[in-house]
Amino acid sequence: MKQRPILISAIILTLIVELILIILVYNKVGTERLPSQIGRLTIQLILIIWVLSSKSNVGLFLLAGYHIVSGIFGLSSKGSDELLGQILIGFHIIIGIVIYFHDWIENKIGIKKTSDNNVSY
Repeated sequence: MKQRPILISAIILTLIVELILIILVYNKVGTERLPSQIGRLTIQLILIIWVLSSKSNVGLFLLAGYHIVSGIFGLSSKGSDELLGQILIGFHIIIGIVIYFHDWIENKIGIKKTSDNNVSY
């Protein structure tokens, strides 16, 4: 897990947003939606651990895909007309793209050099 600040920042932001959503929904609805939210958080944590511990990009692809698909499914959800729903749809799609293209972003802003032959993941 060397020199991946964009990926780490995206993952931390994802976890913060997810925990805030769990708290907000719990306060509004109660325990009714808690099992599905805990399930979503568990899936994300499994994928995050896979991404951080593996050299393979499969976990990275699945985590990015999870966010993009969540955003797309959010378009047809009941709350997608509200501002918070639209923000969450955009968040999922953008964070999925950032997670998948973190290497490219890091190279463009100068965090990582592309000429390094000893780059390890």
